[in-house]
Amino acid sequence: MSAYRVVSIALVFFVLLSCQVARSAENGTVERMRRAAEEGNPEVQYNLGLMYLQGRKVSQDRKEAVRWIRKAAEQGHPRAQHRLAVSYLEGNGVMQDSLEAADWYRKAAEQGLPRAQYNLGLLYEQGRGVAENASRAEKWYRRAAEQGFAKAQYNLGLVYERGRGSVNQDYAQAAEWYRKAAKQGMVRAQHNLGVLYAQGRGIAQDEVRAYAWFSLAAAQGSSKAEKNIETLTSRMDPAEIEEAKKLAADLQRN
Repeated sequence: MSAYRVVSIALVFFVLLSCQVARSAENGTVERMRRAAEEGNPEVQYNLGLMYLQGRKVSQDRKEAVRWIRKAAEQGHPRAQHRLAVSYLEGNGVMQDSLEAADWYRKAAEQGLPRAQYNLGLLYEQGRGVAENASRAEKWYRRAAEQGFAKAQYNLGLVYERGRGSVNQDYAQAAEWYRKAAKQGMVRAQHNLGVLYAQGRGIAQDEVRAYAWFSLAAAQGSSKAEKNIETLTSRMDPAEIEEAKKLAADLQRN
């Protein structure tokens, strides 16, 4: 047998052995997690549920995922409560049930989880699983927005721009919340902030800043922003456009 063939066989054997060792290690990890989950550890229950949900290190099983996530949620684990709410809203591993979704979102939201606060706000805005209530939607958007959750900041900006529920129309507040979300890269907030600058609503009219924010939104694929750039370009002089491009670059870096 040639030396080359001996080396090749050895390499194949080494790869197979390595795979077997890796599988054994993974199986051992899963079994240790399962034991901890069965002993009632909510963090492990939640993570084990995610593994079944994603098919990571175990065969994907949405019902088994929900079973473990529910155990963690019932112990007050906020991320598990949020994930269980998502499963009910989507009908993923359980029968679709907007009422149950709202209930679990509320549990997580009341513990301060911003994603749950935002999603509960959406349910109130849409009237899914709860009675439509713009004031309660605004309340939960605000709680999430004040924690820096960009989607909630954008939605709160919309609430102020349009005037909903108990909130009076206030373009200055709309601009402020759009700005917070825009700085986190949210394309719709960048576009809407640009519109407010272009129209001078709630903030001093400034086409240079409008162009800059539209540029950032357009770079992320906003066709509305691209059209607005075309409109501004037709009435801005080259020096203003160059200034706007530099400002956009500064905003992108910061």
